[in-house]
Amino acid sequence: MINISGEIINASFTGDLLKQPCGMMHCREGQMAANNANNPNADDAAPAEGGGNLLVNSAIIAVICGAAAFGVVYFLAPTGQAESAACVASAGASGPPPLASADTGYVELEDMLITVGDGTNARYVKVNAVVMTPAAEVEAVQAASPMLQDAFLTYLRAIDVSDFEAEAFYPDLKEQLSRRAELVLGADRARGVLITEFMLR
Repeated sequence: MINISGEIINASFTGDLLKQPCGMMHCREGQMAANNANNPNADDAAPAEGGGNLLVNSAIIAVICGAAAFGVVYFLAPTGQAESAACVASAGASGPPPLASADTGYVELEDMLITVGDGTNARYVKVNAVVMTPAAEVEAVQAASPMLQDAFLTYLRAIDVSDFEAEAFYPDLKEQLSRRAELVLGADRARGVLITEFMLR
């Protein structure tokens, strides 16, 4: 290489110039590029380390929240006696109404005795019935008792012996007599029929 004066510069001097240290910024960039080339997983390690810390922090927060919730439930939950008392009170309030009430009157009819079947297969049936009615209507039902007995006996005589012996006959008997009581007295006076005695001989 030739300078302005035309003198030849020593080649070794030129090489030394090329080996002089570069600017600070350019050197750091070069070092970072070299490090990245030598260790390609360096950039991935930092996010992974940050993600691990996040998981640990989340686990700690979850444990603290769980402990706080357990403490609230344990100290604020009602005792077993309070729950039992509440159950007893609610059960008593929601129970069915009593079957017998003070405003219900009872009218007992005369014994009803009939014969069913023919000849050697004849059987005797005895039935005692009580008609339920409002207490204010007892006298009216007593006055209509002959009509009630006639309606009941007409139904009983139409029943076969095999029907009397059936297991499901008794509930059906009460239902049929209650219907006939409503026909005679009206739905506002008849509240049902009780069978106080039933005998099949």
